[in-house]
Amino acid sequence: MKSWVRNTIWVLSIIVVIILMSLIDSTQDNKVVGLPVVELELHEDMMFLSEDDILERLADKGLVSEDKKYSEVDLGAIEQFLAEMPEVKKVQVFAHLGGEWVVDITLRRPIARIFNIDGSSCYLDKSGRLMPLSDNYTAHVLAVTGNINETDYSKDVGEIMNNDSLKTIEILDDLYQISSYVCSDEFLSAQFTQVHINTYNEFELIPRVGSQRILFGEAEDIAGKFKKLELFYTEGISRAGWENYDTINVMFKSQIVCSKKD
Repeated sequence: MKSWVRNTIWVLSIIVVIILMSLIDSTQDNKVVGLPVVELELHEDMMFLSEDDILERLADKGLVSEDKKYSEVDLGAIEQFLAEMPEVKKVQVFAHLGGEWVVDITLRRPIARIFNIDGSSCYLDKSGRLMPLSDNYTAHVLAVTGNINETDYSKDVGEIMNNDSLKTIEILDDLYQISSYVCSDEFLSAQFTQVHINTYNEFELIPRVGSQRILFGEAEDIAGKFKKLELFYTEGISRAGWENYDTINVMFKSQIVCSKKD
């Protein structure tokens, strides 16, 4: 076959493909796509948002409706709106060629609930950010009480940890390290329900069973202190009895100091 014939066929093929794609795009633009498929990635049963909540909020903003055409759906605006929701960690909005479109959302995971001095309350999430409470769901996480008043939702634990000046005046990073350690350990998360911050900005732990106070101190040697505690609970206090102790102090290196009740 001569080269000019091959070239002509190749050019004609490209033109046909372009025309077909234009027709497909035109048909797609005028197609009514309706409401999106909402996919929620949850941690356990932490349902801070439901599919109905998401669709309702999008509808209130005029971003979705059952009679919207594909050309009227602004995927970028929808993704930005959802990303700004305090419950949302990550979101992707995309459409399939057939017309179905999807909202894929990962919700944030709280690890502690802070009860502030001023009476307000908020969550500290796994990424080290504060998040508001939800009208839909109450997370069963560590309760944090005492000398704390965290109301600035722009704070980021990562930024605090990388700033020596902030580390000396902030306590949120210390709280995050302790809460993260407890939540990542099955034994500890079953054992402790509350973290209390005393007037010296030292941490105290309150167990689920018993009335003891565990004097944890500052957020130093966290792994070592918790390993001592776990050993004490599994090999020491189980024999001696919970009711005999008032305080358990793990602030001293290589030892645990217990105070018996009167």
